[in-house]
Amino acid sequence: MNTPIYTLALIPQGPEIILIFLVILLLFGAKKVPELFRSLGKGVNEFRKAKNEWEQDINDVMNQEPLEDHDFSDSEKKEKKEEDKAPEKSVPQEGEKQTAN
Repeated sequence: MNTPIYTLALIPQGPEIILIFLVILLLFGAKKVPELFRSLGKGVNEFRKAKNEWEQDINDVMNQEPLEDHDFSDSEKKEKKEEDKAPEKSVPQEGEKQTAN
């Protein structure tokens, strides 16, 4: 049984690379082509560097020890004490009239 070998249609091979290079040469001229490829190379290097830093950050986070569960009961008690200390506004009862200051 012959298994077909699939190639990506978007990857230029052989004569297509030469044709692409000739079109670039005609569009940009012989003086601009080295500068164009130099800029393209710098861009690819910056992309790779950013990708590697991003992957390293993810690996660092994944390799960290898990955080301990935090006991929130202490902080809830503190919040309740602070609420108790805060002065409450008096709410008028039925039959009382509000007076304007």
